[in-house]
Amino acid sequence: MSIDIPNDLVITLERTKCPGACPDYSLFVYADGRIVYEGRHYVAAKGRQEGHLSRADVRKLVDEFYKAGYFSLKEKYDPIVNDGAVTKTSIALGGKTKRVVNCHPSQAPEGLYQLEKMIDEITQSKLWVTRSGQPVLEP
Repeated sequence: MSIDIPNDLVITLERTKCPGACPDYSLFVYADGRIVYEGRHYVAAKGRQEGHLSRADVRKLVDEFYKAGYFSLKEKYDPIVNDGAVTKTSIALGGKTKRVVNCHPSQAPEGLYQLEKMIDEITQSKLWVTRSGQPVLEP
């Protein structure tokens, strides 16, 4: 399914730190293709970074939200044990907003996990998150 991209489009992905060395960062993708990244802990680039996506890539992301049935997902997928990172996603478009908090990937639908992964892949967040493909450890 391919839809027009409304000017109010904002897609977010936030990954939080965990007791280990989980990357802690946020990504915002806007209708014009602008990416705003904010790195906090266990990432190569801390602070604000910006990038840009093509219109086609923004459309792929929007399509992936629909493919995952995002608007019919639960608002929160609770953990079995509360000791891991949390992944939060959201989309605002055409006056609608939806946010999903994923506290445990095995409790959430596969489509949500794939969507989270796709946001990272299309935005190439690894350029800011890792060093030479390796996690960043902090003292």
